Amino acid sequence: MSEDIKQVEAMGPEKKNSEVLESTKKVSTVMMGEGSTSCFWNDEEFQDGTRVCDNGVAYECQMGRWLKLKIEC
Repeated sequence: MSEDIKQVEAMGPEKKNSEVLESTKKVSTVMMGEGSTSCFWNDEEFQDGTRVCDNGVAYECQMGRWLKLKIEC
């Protein structure tokens, strides 16, 4: 496991969490609103580009949303 990925607990529904998007190989256009580039995971704020690991699945904060990566951690 990479040292730059922080281990986190599963998202709790009662806590503040940013939206999670699935990674895809298809080319698409996504409209992103202006605003925060940080993400929340169980009330903890993470900066854009931060990677976290939840139960062997890696996520990266991108423009205020978590992108589920196709890599294990």
